Amino acid sequence: MWRETYRRCVDPEIFLDTTAIQTFMAEVASVDPEADPPNLSVTLDEASSWQYEQRGVYRELTDAAERSESSETLAHALLRQSGPLASTLGTWLQGMSAPGVFEDEAHLRILALFADDIGVGGPRSSRYDAFKILAAQYGRPELAVDADELAAERRVRDHMFALPATLFAISRRSDEFAPLIVGIDVVLRSIGVLPCWAALRAGDGAPAEWTRLDLARSTGATDIVSPLDTSRELAEKFCATGAAARRQVAFGAAWMLNALRSWDELLLEEVRAALHPQRAMEQLIRERAREGAVYHQNFRMGGGETLSELMERARTDPGPLLKELAATRMVKPGNAGRSSLVNGLIGPKGPMFRIFSADDVEVISKWIDSLADLDHELEPPPSAARVPVAPSPGLLDRTAEEGVVPADIREAYFVLQGRVLAPGTRDFALRFVNRWLARAKRSLGRTDRSLPAQWTSAGLRPWLLDMHDKHGVEFETGRSGSMPTREQVVDETLQLAPLTLIDGSWLQGFTDARLATTRYGFPLFETYWDELGNGDIELNHPKIYRDVLREMGIVLAPTGSREFAYDPRFREESLERPVYWLCLGKLPQTFMPEILGMNLAMELSGVGGSYRTARRFLKHYGFSTHFVDLHNTIDNVSTGHSAWAADAIDTHMRTVSNLSTPAEFAAEWERVRIGYESLAPLPSSTIADRIGDRFRKTPWKSRSQGGSLFHHAPVEVS
Repeated sequence: MWRETYRRCVDPEIFLDTTAIQTFMAEVASVDPEADPPNLSVTLDEASSWQYEQRGVYRELTDAAERSESSETLAHALLRQSGPLASTLGTWLQGMSAPGVFEDEAHLRILALFADDIGVGGPRSSRYDAFKILAAQYGRPELAVDADELAAERRVRDHMFALPATLFAISRRSDEFAPLIVGIDVVLRSIGVLPCWAALRAGDGAPAEWTRLDLARSTGATDIVSPLDTSRELAEKFCATGAAARRQVAFGAAWMLNALRSWDELLLEEVRAALHPQRAMEQLIRERAREGAVYHQNFRMGGGETLSELMERARTDPGPLLKELAATRMVKPGNAGRSSLVNGLIGPKGPMFRIFSADDVEVISKWIDSLADLDHELEPPPSAARVPVAPSPGLLDRTAEEGVVPADIREAYFVLQGRVLAPGTRDFALRFVNRWLARAKRSLGRTDRSLPAQWTSAGLRPWLLDMHDKHGVEFETGRSGSMPTREQVVDETLQLAPLTLIDGSWLQGFTDARLATTRYGFPLFETYWDELGNGDIELNHPKIYRDVLREMGIVLAPTGSREFAYDPRFREESLERPVYWLCLGKLPQTFMPEILGMNLAMELSGVGGSYRTARRFLKHYGFSTHFVDLHNTIDNVSTGHSAWAADAIDTHMRTVSNLSTPAEFAAEWERVRIGYESLAPLPSSTIADRIGDRFRKTPWKSRSQGGSLFHHAPVEVS
């Protein structure tokens, strides 16, 4: 079923074969991938015309519904059947940010667009969250759920999940479909608010949430003034990179417009059916016939067939059953109030009470009322909409793309620069993370910097302030220490480059809309957003670090290039922690507690102490201190990243405490503690330097990690 495909594609860790995605695309829209697509400008003009025409169609529909006093039915049908597409708003961009493009200006603007769509800076602030608020206001709270829960809403027709499932699927393979995604985005921004939603939006007094459904208008969460203008500029930039990219952008735009047309035809058919009593009743019978056919084998209808037999036929053809039912004494045509089917059989005292929901009873009642005088004004025309065929079972699990299994740490660093984890690469990432965490587990309680042995309802803020005080004391105590040589400062800065140029990569999984808008996930996304400069290249942390390196006479290849990973100036141990980060960031659900812990360790690592020490050394030799100054402020323990990291953990642990046994709660807290230790697990031999900080307590000394992690046997974290 399409709803199952949709549910699985919502998973942020799913890997999809490009063939599967192309199959989905071909099913939801008929665009020949081999033919030359129309010019982008032509498609955008067509999109504008289509939007205008469809608004007229929906205006006629709403006017007719008002005349027949069916406005509420119309609104409910529109919201219910469009809910899956609403859940995708902006999410086609969620996979575009990856370490290999952390310093790419176009991708930073794409991230800014996505940040605007999900309302960075607040939980439940995305465009889809606005839709959920509207659904609740219209009396449909069952639609105000997360995307994975929406798949369980049985009254949403299965084929209405086809386009949303495909958009989620495409978002999982930005490595293959980046220009196409840009084409998709510019069409949807050009349309702005979908015609079906524009039909429901009232005048000036309409709730503000309607504005947030308009993809052409900013939500106000970022510096994006006009998402439409930004999207067009991005499309132009991608097109300017070459003919192949230009064709992909144009194809993505043409496909999206055709897919939207097909989706809208299906939506209109569903809405018209909901407004037409006979069609609505037919649909209800189809949906309930399978379960009803199990019973009533001995109840024979007027035509000679049993009710069970008629129900079995009704799964595809409900007409005969409805004709027989209308002729029984249970139905008084034109008067549902006097029909025993409604006020007796399925009523509160009837033998079939609760078999039908309140919404179902309303459908049945309207059908009975319509039997005397059918309102032909709402009679839907014969359907011309093509229903997309659901994917075959197992299509999502089949893949010819096994991915690269890195042979050494340098290849791992290079391969993991992208967003996607093919099966073979995923297996490698799981083994690597589990090895690392096994070391971290052995570090628990061995120093005074570990997280508390138990989490309490007081949260981590008191502990956080204690650790900040400790950093301050350490800095004051070490101020008179010896000054490293200039060569040592330069070498340490160079060796930290593979780590710092992917700053925030452990959080890249939290760019997934499903995670980025949760109570515990939104501060992690906002942290990631800060690390990359909030869409501004001048504030981009990797770029700022490269500026420091250039002052030292060091010029490095692009971080995502093979040349960078194999730069002989890097010692191999300088790549091990970065690879751990790269693996962790691609597995946000599998290692969510560990990421929460590691994030706190990272954000707290230099605040108040190590950054100030590093500043002294850099300033002594005339190098810019911008990088360390920036982090000592934005990582602060009051309102900065350290505070956010602690709050995210507290929010998560409070949720877990309400949903788990004491043993499960203790196990979850241990995973968070292990994650915290994993930033700087102690060497197996001695309690050595704190090797995890960007600028450590005793900076500029060479590292020792006790050999490569590739030589350890995999150990699963309990």
